Amino acid sequence: MDLAAPAQIFAHDSLEGLVELHYISPSEDQSSYQGLHLTKLEALPEQLPNNSWLLLIGTSKLARHLDEPEYRHAVEWLRLQSQGKSLIAGICSGTLLAAKAGMLDGKRCTTHHELTDVLRTLAPEARVQEDCIFVNDGHLWSSAGITTGLDLCLQLVADHWGHGKALEIARSLVLYQRRSGHEQQVSFWLNHRNHIHSRIHDVQDMIMSAPGHSWTLSELSVRVHLSERHLSRMFTRATGESLQDYLQQARVELARQLLEQTRLSLDEIAEKMWLSG
Repeated sequence: MDLAAPAQIFAHDSLEGLVELHYISPSEDQSSYQGLHLTKLEALPEQLPNNSWLLLIGTSKLARHLDEPEYRHAVEWLRLQSQGKSLIAGICSGTLLAAKAGMLDGKRCTTHHELTDVLRTLAPEARVQEDCIFVNDGHLWSSAGITTGLDLCLQLVADHWGHGKALEIARSLVLYQRRSGHEQQVSFWLNHRNHIHSRIHDVQDMIMSAPGHSWTLSELSVRVHLSERHLSRMFTRATGESLQDYLQQARVELARQLLEQTRLSLDEIAEKMWLSG
């Protein structure tokens, strides 16, 4: 899953033409701990192309094998990539490879909760984070486990191609969306989406597309072909929030984004919010 789960996200039809996957390794053949054999893997390139993304895939016993020849080869190769412009993400124990290569000094990072002490030993200058599902520090990313690699990859999709694309992929794969809780938080727009009610997703999509619009229960219910009472009940049951509270949070989030991403004053933002409403 460390390998297949991120691959499933980046090979999604909605990213066709945007992502080109390569499976690279110190050797052409590899076997997983569960006995799955992989073959015809590409050799490690001399240098990663600029702006490429490198995902370091963990194994359940990686910490025991770091001094074996093949792992030493991978670590030495990683050291040569450390000065490049590639995004590097450790999936679960894959972060240990980056640590062994000396890439984490002064960086926030995480790994599986059973390996945080190993990570601190390998990278004593790193700022190891616990109780979070993934961490981003500059071009370095790391996740706390197999399934949290999915959260990390969805966040990468959201950052580079928009939250709508991330939501589309998550919904297609029926993924539970979470937030880190400590480090960089997943946007408000990804909150309350861990349900499978398509009409409620449609309502959330409409609000996300125009959060400054003065949405009313009546207008939204007509658009999704539900009665106002039924929509209100369904929304609360699916998201844990009332529709009115959700609308208010959307407007607060819009104001926050305007404050952070523009030079508008508070008065100008308030006027813009009033006019858009």
